[in-house]
Amino acid sequence: MSITLKDIAEELNVSVNTVSRALRNMPDIGQETTNLVKETAARLGYRKNLAASYLKTTKSMMLGIVVPDICNPVFSYMYKGIEKICTETSYTLMLGNSNGNPEEESAVLSNMLDHGVDGIFLVPGMKNTQSHAQLENANVPYVILQRKFPGLSANFVQSNDYEGGYLAAQHLYQLGHRSFLYISAPMYISSAQDRYNGFMAYLKENDLAESAVQILECDSTRTGGYKVAKKWLEQQPGLDCLSATAIFCFSDYVAYGVYSAIAKFNLRVPEDISVIGYDNNEYSDMTFPALTTVDILPYKIGKQSAKIMFDLINNKNNNGEHIEAVISPKLILRNSTKEVSP
Repeated sequence: MSITLKDIAEELNVSVNTVSRALRNMPDIGQETTNLVKETAARLGYRKNLAASYLKTTKSMMLGIVVPDICNPVFSYMYKGIEKICTETSYTLMLGNSNGNPEEESAVLSNMLDHGVDGIFLVPGMKNTQSHAQLENANVPYVILQRKFPGLSANFVQSNDYEGGYLAAQHLYQLGHRSFLYISAPMYISSAQDRYNGFMAYLKENDLAESAVQILECDSTRTGGYKVAKKWLEQQPGLDCLSATAIFCFSDYVAYGVYSAIAKFNLRVPEDISVIGYDNNEYSDMTFPALTTVDILPYKIGKQSAKIMFDLINNKNNNGEHIEAVISPKLILRNSTKEVSP
């Protein structure tokens, strides 16, 4: 037999309303009473009837999050940041993977909306704007994470990729580097373009032309980084006279592939060429040498986006305007870059 709120109330000799409000962490119920109610509910095996709750409040207590690749630690940490806030508010997360494919992205969003989620977080693939229109028309709160559709207003939270690119260029330039290779994700992705724009902004401030940076695109995976770097190395006039002294990678995963390609040609990082990554995922201090990178603080992005989501759900954004939050990244200095003679 299912345990009800009435059963818990009778066990503690309190009202059903007190039990209900304690289980929802309402501020008018004392902490001692709240703890006692929760302990008793757990001991008796009480489980909340979400279907009944939905019928009563028209809220499903579920939120959806859609990412291009659930295996990418950056998106995992964003998820954990969101989850941290959700567990404090009794919300459950539905996770969907789009593989960066617009059709799959649209299908996952539709499925979540069909399940009645109260809001959606989206890291868009950006091959088209259909998902943005889909969210605008769905009449549910949404927050875009880390990538932004150019020219379209939306609720979004992202690390400042322009600033991150600027920090990477500043670091390499101050080490004496004057020729660079940027191994990027496809440039239609806003974060790839923003990182390049920030990188070039610093170089231009120091009188370097755009020709100082070669750009090669890949699929932003370790394998993609390896293939592009390998091809670039094969095309060099000589391994002792590379056309770039430093490689700026779109992500740490791309940098891992670059490491492998460099090793294949019996070159060394950073003695023969410096490498800087982006994201600061959990493996980057375990590479050899440990990877200098830009930390985008994905856990913080997740927490901030969840706070915005609950403001939207609880109608605290009274002016109705889209909310935009930008988080400053941090340069993490390790051992993959070194000083050279300009």
